[in-house]
Amino acid sequence: MLASDDQGNRQSMKQRQRTLECAPIMLCCAVVAAALVTAQDRPTQKTPGAPGEAGGNGGKPLLVEVVEAETRDLTRDLRITGEVVATRSVVVAATKEGPVTYCPWREGDRVRTGEKLIEIERDVHQAEARAARAALAVARARLADLRAGARPEEIARAEAVVQKWQATLYEARQAHDRQTQLVEQEFTSRQSVDQASERVGVATAELAAAAQTLRLLKAGPTATEVAVPEAVVEEAAARVALAEAHLAECVIAAPFDAVVTAVHVRAGDLAVPRTPLVEMVAPDSLVVRFSVPERFSAGLRQGMKLEAVLDAFPGQTVTGTIVRVYPLLHAEMRTRTAEATLNTENPLMPYQFARLTLHLDTVRDAVTVPADAILETPEGGRILFVVVEDKAIRRKVETGIEQDRVVQVTRGLSPGENVVVTGNEMLKNGVPVRIGGGKRSPEL
Repeated sequence: MLASDDQGNRQSMKQRQRTLECAPIMLCCAVVAAALVTAQDRPTQKTPGAPGEAGGNGGKPLLVEVVEAETRDLTRDLRITGEVVATRSVVVAATKEGPVTYCPWREGDRVRTGEKLIEIERDVHQAEARAARAALAVARARLADLRAGARPEEIARAEAVVQKWQATLYEARQAHDRQTQLVEQEFTSRQSVDQASERVGVATAELAAAAQTLRLLKAGPTATEVAVPEAVVEEAAARVALAEAHLAECVIAAPFDAVVTAVHVRAGDLAVPRTPLVEMVAPDSLVVRFSVPERFSAGLRQGMKLEAVLDAFPGQTVTGTIVRVYPLLHAEMRTRTAEATLNTENPLMPYQFARLTLHLDTVRDAVTVPADAILETPEGGRILFVVVEDKAIRRKVETGIEQDRVVQVTRGLSPGENVVVTGNEMLKNGVPVRIGGGKRSPEL
């Protein structure tokens, strides 16, 4: 009895296993059957534009909307962003170390060109400048004294010395002559003549020296004698200039009319060389700086007009003019930078964000159509359809400027032709069409 029960259980389990294995196959068959039934119940649809059928509408004309191609002035605009920057700004730093004795400025203060900004304690430099000026005065006085030459009293004294030795020489010669005669008469010895000759020689030498001294006094100093004191004067003047330069570095003046944007020190702080003290910008140097992609860079030029909207003044559009175009592209960004001034009474501040519309070029009397009229072909060309005698005629066209959903057609279309703008996706060349709702007004 137990054996029969076990055998029955095993057969039941095998049957359930076969049922589970067949369940997926049965489910797939059911899905396919349902799909076939649905396809049979669905009404047959015709492919639009099938050969032999006028637009796939049972030979009936397709309903389209058209506009007339018109001529108008069309401008190519480029919308970019920029920011307000100052072309003249400065960070004032100290070149001398010392306590700050003057700094009354706060952010927002206006300063004039040459107005004192910062003063650093300069007692040591003032003393150095005074000493250098005194040394220069001494050197100049010595040079002036040398150039003035001998005084009249010195020349008179030299002339007196010359006259004295002239008289001495005359007396020595007279004595020599007398001694010579006495020797000839044998009234004196030869030694007396020798002594007289010696006195004549001494007097002659002294007279020559006195005469040379007199000539030098009358001639004045030589070029070499003047050159040395002149060099001393130049050296002293250089020392004065150096001392005054050190002194001037203790007082820092405004390089141009500006507004103070940051103050880093106060009176009593210690100024250290190359440490920022005050930052300033010139309000009249504020411009909008922006960059354009490389493909538009060649068209940038000075004098081009643009429009700007600043986030600080929403809803206000102002005009501007490009005043500077940078000569190079940015090496990494491949953009060209330009600067423009804005015609606005609103106060500009550095780093304000600006949304710009740049008018690159304008075409006069351009043939234009709405952008909806232009279709792209798989080959990359552009086509449109014009309505001629109630038929859609396919035209291959070339386009130019596209701005605000208006496209310039440079080739393949004439002004006044009716261009399909709605329903053109389903058209084929030569299919009958019916203009519905009249002609649509061209987009402005």
